[in-house]
Amino acid sequence: MRAFIYVLSIAAAAAQTPPGEKALFEDLPVVEAAALHTQTLQEAPANVTIISAAEIRNYGYRTLGEALASVRGFDVSYDHIYHYVGVHGFSLPGDFNTRFLVMINGHPMTENVFGSNNFFGQDFGLDMDLIQRIEVVRGPSSALYGSNGIFATINIVTKSPVDQPKLRVITENGSFGEKKATVSTSAYLGHGANLLLEASVFNTDGETVYVPDLDTPANNYGLAQNTDGERGYHTFLSLVWRNWNLTAYFNSREKQAPAAWDPTAVFDQRGPSVRDQRNFISLSRTDSLGAGKLHTELSYDQYRYHDRFYYPADEDVQDIRNVALNDWLTARVSYSIPVRGVGGFTAGTDISYELRNLQDNYEAAPLYEPQLYVSARDRGIGLFAQQEWNLSKRWTATIGLRFDDAHNFGHFLSPRAALVYQRTARTVYKFVYGHPFRNPTAYEQFYSDGTGYLANLGLRPESAHTFELSAEHKLNSRLTATVNVYHYRISDVIQTVFFPDGTQQYQNVDAIRSDGAEFELNGKFRLWEAAASVSLQDTKGPNGTLPNSSHVLAKGRAAAPLFRNRLVVSTNLQYMSARTTYDDYRLRSVFLTDVTATWDEKRYPWRVQFGVRNLFNYVYDDPTALVVDEIRGMGRTVFLKLMWQSGG
Repeated sequence: MRAFIYVLSIAAAAAQTPPGEKALFEDLPVVEAAALHTQTLQEAPANVTIISAAEIRNYGYRTLGEALASVRGFDVSYDHIYHYVGVHGFSLPGDFNTRFLVMINGHPMTENVFGSNNFFGQDFGLDMDLIQRIEVVRGPSSALYGSNGIFATINIVTKSPVDQPKLRVITENGSFGEKKATVSTSAYLGHGANLLLEASVFNTDGETVYVPDLDTPANNYGLAQNTDGERGYHTFLSLVWRNWNLTAYFNSREKQAPAAWDPTAVFDQRGPSVRDQRNFISLSRTDSLGAGKLHTELSYDQYRYHDRFYYPADEDVQDIRNVALNDWLTARVSYSIPVRGVGGFTAGTDISYELRNLQDNYEAAPLYEPQLYVSARDRGIGLFAQQEWNLSKRWTATIGLRFDDAHNFGHFLSPRAALVYQRTARTVYKFVYGHPFRNPTAYEQFYSDGTGYLANLGLRPESAHTFELSAEHKLNSRLTATVNVYHYRISDVIQTVFFPDGTQQYQNVDAIRSDGAEFELNGKFRLWEAAASVSLQDTKGPNGTLPNSSHVLAKGRAAAPLFRNRLVVSTNLQYMSARTTYDDYRLRSVFLTDVTATWDEKRYPWRVQFGVRNLFNYVYDDPTALVVDEIRGMGRTVFLKLMWQSGG
């Protein structure tokens, strides 16, 4: 903790910097996702953290998971298949990040088979160099966006084609055979049209993962060798023409799996793997209509999942494949208009229609045999309205209400209210209440193989009552302090129930309560950018503290420019107190240190970045829901990133 206290002292020292000196990070942060229009962080009806493009560059964040790991109150775990993000101490092993939203330019990334936002490693198909900012909006958002918006909304805003170089080439190399190459280009096409196109490919050999629970001769003494590799590609297109915007996002990631989901699977060296594809094409338009603005969007989304694991069968080995295919159309229309003497009013609708929602499991070898075929297409509509009231010069209120109706899951009414008190130009208080929900997923409700897994057509949506109170105070022009206190109670939580005959079924069972307080200091000044936070959280179910839930999260970071701003050296510190596994085994606390150095020679069109993750090679384990109860976390890794650009 000494290093953490040191970062706090750096932030406090920033208060002594003369206010006339130029800050390292100058852009005034804004947020769009909190209320469907641009606001400053003080105006927004929620507590918001912004991760800027400058912070992404200077701290060397190469995945969305790395960026979110630096955010107050967020934690990231990894089972060597997916990265899981916890919020307010809620990150149940095996839950595919279903209780918050991830969006790209306001477009939801939740797929409709597993209800997952599982895109935090290379399976997130947007390369970090394309991101203008990441908006982390705490609190419920179902009143605007519908299902899954319980804990937070993460909106990734991409860079404009106008601001990008004509050509950019990036190469990355790192530990365990990591290789990645990225090419992007931008062009003015005439008649007001601007195009941005980017593509990347990546491949990693992977490390040898030690799995203590599988330490037997039949399982190579617990050493998963040559089974942790990863490969795939990312593509992104943005075309802006007048008031039209076309976005295309296509990616694929194949990950070798050191351990399986099912306890009967064989620890095999022949290549058990998981492949994800998440694609969409979206066309949107914004028009002035009367005194307001009309926004329309039509999109086609696609999700593909394929896995391959091996199971014992007499003297042979079964090759079992699991497939999920999901295609859907979405139309969104919203209208915003200022109401004289009151404030802004927004109303809209979302309509979704699934073309396919298919789960298909089969034995591929030694003989082909179908095991499961579930088709559960859905369709739904959401109607929402939000009114902002300027109650006085200091008080504003925002009230929203949304009605959702889904063919497979029924209907739900989601209210949300926020009260903002601007006490002074430096101090703002915010109170937010919401009643968000999460629909059951197609997997939870319809998956059944007739033997071990049972469908449950009577599953109900999860619902929550959430309360957040925050205070944001500028100690001076360069140093801001934030306190956030919250209480969440989630009812009808969907969890797996095991029966005496060995079968299992998803049911609405427990209620979960999450209480906590977060404290943060954030300073930006001439020579340093620094932040430090402590989160105290208590998240419990009927049997006590939830698995993979720490009571204390502490984080610190600092970045300093040297040699006339040509070199930026940064560090990220993370502390996570002890967590338990599903088997109630207590894991040691985690302390990670990352260091990044970025050399940006202004006179030449190139940049060099070198980084070390887990600098002191700290040994720790993460809880999982795999064949094992825990798995070894990542040790020390290094990377070297080279960038060259022309024409911008």
